[in-house]
Amino acid sequence: SGRSTSNKSHCSDGSDDDPPYIVSANIAGGSDDGEETHMSFKAGLLWLFLITISISAMSDILVDTIDGFAFRYGISEVFTSLVILPYFSNIAEQVSALIFAYRNEMDLCVGITVGSAVQIALFVLPGSVLIGWAMDRSMSLFFRGFETCCLIFSVVSVAAVLQGGTTNWLVGAYLLGVYFMVAAGFWFHELENLTVDGELTNLHNHTAF
Repeated sequence: SGRSTSNKSHCSDGSDDDPPYIVSANIAGGSDDGEETHMSFKAGLLWLFLITISISAMSDILVDTIDGFAFRYGISEVFTSLVILPYFSNIAEQVSALIFAYRNEMDLCVGITVGSAVQIALFVLPGSVLIGWAMDRSMSLFFRGFETCCLIFSVVSVAAVLQGGTTNWLVGAYLLGVYFMVAAGFWFHELENLTVDGELTNLHNHTAF
C-alpha cells in the first residue's frame, strides 16, 4: 500500500533497497590528515613583537628621509606627510582590504579600513600629544581651517556610505573622488616647515618683545 511504501522510505528495515550511508573518516575520528596546523600562542606573540620592532625601525628611517625627499623632488612636506607617507605605511591594510572585498567579505573589508582610521584618530593621535608633553614637545590637536574641513568632509562621507548598508561601483568612485580631491588640496596647500615647533617659536617671539 501507499502507507507501507511511505514508512519504508523513511525508516530502515535492513533490506537491500535502503540507500547506503557514508561516514566521513574525519567525523569518525579515524583520520587527522585534513587538520590544519596553527601557530601556537607564544610563537604568535614572538612574531608579532619582532614584526612590530622591525616596522618601528623602518618607520623611523622613513620619517627621517621626509625632508630630503621633499626637497629633492620639489614636493611640500605637508603633501609628503599626509598623502605619500600614509599610503605606503598602510599598504598591507590596503592589500588585505582589496582581497576581502574581492571575496565579497565586506564586513572584514570595512572593519580593516574604518577600524584603522578610528584607531589612528582616537588612540594614535591623542597618544602622540601625550608623548609630546612628556618629551617637552609642544604638540596639540589644533588644525587649521583646510585640515578641519577635510577631516569633517571625510568623516561625513564615510558615515553616509556606511549608513546605507549596501555599496556599488558609484559609491567606490565617489570615495576615490573624495580622496583625490583632498590629496589635490594638500598638493596646492601652503608650505609649512614641519620640523619647526611653531608654538614654541611664537612663544619665544612674544617673550622677546
